[in-house]
Amino acid sequence: MSPPLVGTLGLIALFVLMAARMPVGVSFLFVGCIGTAVLSGWDVALAALARIPYTWASAYVFSCVPLFILMGMVFSKSGIAADLYRTAYYWLGRLPGGLVLASIAGCGGFAAVSGSSTAGAAAMGTICYPEMRKYNYNKSLATGAIAAGGTLGIMIPPSLGFIIYGILTEQSIGKLFIAGIIPGILELTFFLAVVVILVKLKPSLAPVSEFEITWKQKISSLVHVWPVLAIFLLILGGIYLGVFTPIEAGGIGAASSIVLTVAMKRFTLKTFLEACTETIHITAMIFLLFMGAMVFNVFMTLSNLPQSISVLLSTVGSPQLLVVIILAIFFPLGCFLDVTSMLILTMPLFLPGLIAADINLIWFGVLAVLSAEIALLTPPIGMNVFVVKGVVKDISLEKVFLGVVPFLIADIILLVVLYLAPQLSLFLPLLMK
Repeated sequence: MSPPLVGTLGLIALFVLMAARMPVGVSFLFVGCIGTAVLSGWDVALAALARIPYTWASAYVFSCVPLFILMGMVFSKSGIAADLYRTAYYWLGRLPGGLVLASIAGCGGFAAVSGSSTAGAAAMGTICYPEMRKYNYNKSLATGAIAAGGTLGIMIPPSLGFIIYGILTEQSIGKLFIAGIIPGILELTFFLAVVVILVKLKPSLAPVSEFEITWKQKISSLVHVWPVLAIFLLILGGIYLGVFTPIEAGGIGAASSIVLTVAMKRFTLKTFLEACTETIHITAMIFLLFMGAMVFNVFMTLSNLPQSISVLLSTVGSPQLLVVIILAIFFPLGCFLDVTSMLILTMPLFLPGLIAADINLIWFGVLAVLSAEIALLTPPIGMNVFVVKGVVKDISLEKVFLGVVPFLIADIILLVVLYLAPQLSLFLPLLMK
């Protein structure tokens, strides 16, 4: 068999194993090791299995992953997420669908210090949904908004999606963070607009708030926002001005969040241990994926499949059309893979073609992360949908999926806007020092 054919069979085997519920990272390791042995012998395969996982797991650039995750967990366990929701309600509660708007805005605020979409969906689901049910909000709209709002965590920096993409493509993580600011704000705005439109068209979805909120209450509620705003500005400001690297920003952010919450008397030894435990779980999952993927990529390189795909993509005359084709491939993959797995699987395959076509990889990174974000809401996997269903017991999975449909449409519209207007993603990175 020719090496490209072996590589193709390896990809098929990978999907079969994942469909059989084998952990994705283990599937990468297994197929990568067997495929490398078929092409180059067991000595090469076992040497790769012994060397590559340690090399990548100990890489300095990966140290920012657990640090940013820890920062988000600290804010989640300290109750800051609940404060963000309360503040958002004081400002948006009197608008149509006020509690839903507050939930989405709270997710946006939590995304600014988290980087994890599933953490945002889980945290805000436990806080926001009981309030919306208390006032008889439509269940499908309520859960759909929380699931969609959680996805803001991989667009609004600091974002684990951008970290993973940056490592895979060797692009500046700092520039990717800054590139996500305007798209993240636009996505938050689109989601809020979707809720207002839906409630205007069908008022029964969300009753009007009966509470009067004074301007004094609104202004005083902003005191709960300053910890998140301070950390966000510290991290993004430091990266933007070149004061520190994104990896150093992870350490500064994690340390600052701990000091800040302890000073506010919002953090105890128990909550610290809980935050560390959650961080270890998420980090272990991501590292296993990466270690398996790097072994799998050795197999892909030996098979010459990425180079064959690059040659095939080079036959596409227009670079813009090439981007459309690649993004179109993301959508069906998103029905079966989570964000991390999808980026790890696809980027090594498509990267040579993107480089050959002279595509701006920062711009494409924003499009790729947004496409991967959409995958968090699409059936049958829809990771954020399952997370919300896990914390909300009185609604079927089908109704949660139904609730995310309007937000999926908004995301697709935003994807088209960012594709047609690259300057929305590139304006701020071009100003960086």
